[in-house]
Amino acid sequence: MRELRARIERLTAAAALMDELAAEWSTRKHIGRADEGRITATVDAVGTLLALDIYPLSMRRLDGRGLAEAVLKAVRRAEAAAEAAKEELMRGGLEAAGLPHVADLLGDARRAFDERASPHGTHRP
Repeated sequence: MRELRARIERLTAAAALMDELAAEWSTRKHIGRADEGRITATVDAVGTLLALDIYPLSMRRLDGRGLAEAVLKAVRRAEAAAEAAKEELMRGGLEAAGLPHVADLLGDARRAFDERASPHGTHRP
């Protein structure tokens, strides 16, 4: 019974820690660049595009298809940066809470984190 109580306390502490981390992390912005840094995409914590900056030289230098590909590359890089930051934060939070690194636990935590971190309370698949 004592072991079960200790596990429940660790899970409760982990949930509280993840709530704190999600609140802090949800304010972060992530940047991706393409075309030698002349195209910059900024996304929020869950990957929603917030800003897209295209240096005029890119618009002159690239044709329509090349510009579209560069924009997509910048957005994907920003989204990947947001995802990597989330994974790192979650791993660190679980380790700090003293919980074992188990795939199922991480999957459940990831879903809960996505729901809590979304600024609109929605979950992106």
